[in-house]
Amino acid sequence: MPTVTVIYGEEVRELPAARDSVLGDVIIAAGLPLEQPCAGRGTCGKCKVLAEGGLSPFDDVELKHLTPGERALRYRLACRARVYEDARVTLAPIVVYSNKSFRASNRYKRDVHVPLGLAIDLGSTTVAAFLTMLDNGEVCAGAATLNQQTVFGGDVISRLAAVLRNSENAERLHNLALASINQAVDALKLAPKVYARIERVVIVGNVAMHHLLAKLPVHTLAMMPFQPYDKSPIRDARPLMGGIFPEHVRVSLPPLIGGFVGTDTLACLAYFGFDNPPGPIAAIDLGTNGEVMVTDGKRILTASTAAGPAFEGVNISCGTRAVDGAIIGVRLADGELIYDTIGGAEPVGLTGSGLLSMVWTLRQAGVLREDGRFATDPPVLADRIVQDSNGRRLVLTPDGRLSFTQKDVRELQKAKGAMRAAMEILLKQLQLRPSDLQRVILTGSFGAQLDIEAVLGVGMLPPVQRAVVETIPNGAGLGAAMFLSDEGFAWAERLAARAEQINLDQDADFMQHYVQAMALTPEG
Repeated sequence: MPTVTVIYGEEVRELPAARDSVLGDVIIAAGLPLEQPCAGRGTCGKCKVLAEGGLSPFDDVELKHLTPGERALRYRLACRARVYEDARVTLAPIVVYSNKSFRASNRYKRDVHVPLGLAIDLGSTTVAAFLTMLDNGEVCAGAATLNQQTVFGGDVISRLAAVLRNSENAERLHNLALASINQAVDALKLAPKVYARIERVVIVGNVAMHHLLAKLPVHTLAMMPFQPYDKSPIRDARPLMGGIFPEHVRVSLPPLIGGFVGTDTLACLAYFGFDNPPGPIAAIDLGTNGEVMVTDGKRILTASTAAGPAFEGVNISCGTRAVDGAIIGVRLADGELIYDTIGGAEPVGLTGSGLLSMVWTLRQAGVLREDGRFATDPPVLADRIVQDSNGRRLVLTPDGRLSFTQKDVRELQKAKGAMRAAMEILLKQLQLRPSDLQRVILTGSFGAQLDIEAVLGVGMLPPVQRAVVETIPNGAGLGAAMFLSDEGFAWAERLAARAEQINLDQDADFMQHYVQAMALTPEG
């Protein structure tokens, strides 16, 4: 039987592998991290690993996704390469940069007699943990890590499909969620004496994450009318935690709102003050999924839309997570594109914020038309636009390693169109105009990083005043911290009962709004 030697950071593992087994399956079965946003279908090209030895020849899928330079460096797609003989693989460390914009405090170190709580935001892509003082709800520290469930796909639909395909995958996904939560808590780097003071934990997430963590059946989420199997709160969820928290810690899951609107949205409603606002407000939680919230001060409407994983860099030809070298901003200077990257490193791909910045920059420069197509005779960058069998693309780097394609533009248009259309439907149901909104909040792993000028410029929002739009990081995690007390959890239950979930596909006007919102103009 062949042996695959896997190097991950300082760790070296010797893995037995059946002949002709898929390299990615061998890596995942060993519990090692591997990004497969397309769930191993070979469509995203993101599972690149350095590999050599007894592997199958490059197939057509690898030839499509790997540049000649990458092939020369012995990069392979883990989902396509097959093990023939002994092989050696090097995995790149997967790092998700946490958003550190929340208020930090060392009070938990000084006031050693005050009990602590953990608020966990179990996101589809990122899992964040927030250390909270239980006497006054102050959030002192936070950390984030990648949700290890991404090996089953970057979106929740892929993960639900995996469970429906094989019921044993439910347990695997549950365990991966626990491992991710544990990793996020470990990333807080708490001293043993501090960790021992933790008494309560509240975990929020979208409906799919909630059901997989709670070991609830997921078939009701995959068929009409797409409703949760059980929306009830779970006040004592510690038996579901696999021993990752001590016995004295109370773990709770708040109630769901309905449809695909989960407890992360409930937490946002709490943190942004939707229960008693001074006037009409709206919020969008942008990540792999997109949730929209609007209130007129009386009714609270919510909706979930399949914004698509474009905001996470998935389904983008050169998309990437928030890693060193990820492009987070783009600007044009003297006819050349200038990239702002994480860590100031050489560009490795576009994040969601980089994607939006790219589209807005190209739109302003006349390289993209309002319908999203590349201009026939652009005033700048014309020498960078090439045509091949896959359509037109803009070459981003001198070595041709990174390109921005027509399909990439379309992915953003679909995602932003869905978000805007959803907000317009909720505004219509409340008989509000966009100009009535006194506050519009962008939050989530993607939303809090956005350039507001770009958001308005490409028409991601209905026409609202720039002055009312703001970005707030970690809305779900900070809202979850408000549910750690008995009073806060009871408030969460009341808020969930009050919030209404709107099925967008049942609104006859949604498709019309969606099509109109595809245009890359403020008017949409």
